[in-house]
Amino acid sequence: MTTMLKQGVRRGRQLMLAFGLLVPCIAQAAVLPEDRSDMLYHYYDGGGVRISGPALLVRKGVGESLSFSGHYYIDNVTSASIDVEMNASEYREQRDEVGVGVDYLHEDTILSFNYTNSTENDYDANTFAFSLAHEFMNGMTTLNLGVSRGFDVVGDSTDESFAEDVDRYTYHFGISQVITPKMVMNFDYEVITAEGFLNNPYRVAVINGVPNVPERYPDSRASQAAAVSSIIYLGNRSSMRLYYRFYSDDWDIRAHTIEAGYTHHYSEDVLAEYRLRYYTQSDASFYADNFPGIQQYMARDKELSNFYSYSLGFKIEWDIFRRPSATFKAGKVNFSYNRFKFNYDNFSNYVTGEPYSFRANVFQFYFSLFY
Repeated sequence: MTTMLKQGVRRGRQLMLAFGLLVPCIAQAAVLPEDRSDMLYHYYDGGGVRISGPALLVRKGVGESLSFSGHYYIDNVTSASIDVEMNASEYREQRDEVGVGVDYLHEDTILSFNYTNSTENDYDANTFAFSLAHEFMNGMTTLNLGVSRGFDVVGDSTDESFAEDVDRYTYHFGISQVITPKMVMNFDYEVITAEGFLNNPYRVAVINGVPNVPERYPDSRASQAAAVSSIIYLGNRSSMRLYYRFYSDDWDIRAHTIEAGYTHHYSEDVLAEYRLRYYTQSDASFYADNFPGIQQYMARDKELSNFYSYSLGFKIEWDIFRRPSATFKAGKVNFSYNRFKFNYDNFSNYVTGEPYSFRANVFQFYFSLFY
């Protein structure tokens, strides 16, 4: 069996994206994104999973009302996570992601269309997304609405005939409000529904200490999440971020995320951000580390267990040049690092029998060129 650790790998990929998720967004509805190119290298190491690779984003405006973008992202994966060490050996694979998008500006409204395709040896995903951002009350308030549709195909590297569909819908509502000249608040609400083959075709459940039954999941899942965040200017070229998110789904998972950040301009060219994040969740109604017998639905995915995690990190941004009248107007270098710790309350290490835990390190380095 060449690949059996998909949930561990997807956890790593989620952490690779955590840098963007840790920063609450302040919508800029009436301004198109800047023309820029970003060249990135990312690296994740934790829980027996290593992920690394390059990424490229290019964005260019056409006239005053259109902006086009494209990106290419590579994950080189080496994995032997605890989930399946007892059933499989280390494997290597590559995931390729490409995406294109267009933003259209009309007065105080931006309409955005995006398409993303992700391919690996046993999972294909296609996502179409549309969003609207409208600014009103003289720019004091920004409303965001979005919807996306995903078409996934789950495969099995040990069975070429295996192919199962997953259909996903995501709906998003958000509002950003300037409270005072030094404070902005954001509220976001999201609903996600999924139908189809939602479990891992490789993982097995444990019954009376023996891992011998393939996992069985419901064929649908509905979740919702609400988040509130605030950015406060503290003076002396410093600001603070506060963020809270509550998540729930019909698998009985409840999760809380708390984040805080402090940003300081050490000079006109150097910006530093320091981050702290805490996350906790309850387990799914059909999860067990060790089942007493056969049930209709059975899962031993540690990401559906009762666990908590926390992280500390920082990001440094350096403006290496500014030439407003030149073809290339500015260049920036960014480096970020986060240290994660995961503690699982009812998922055990099959070797020791003790509750499982692991640490992860996440690095990103990228260069941005503005033109």
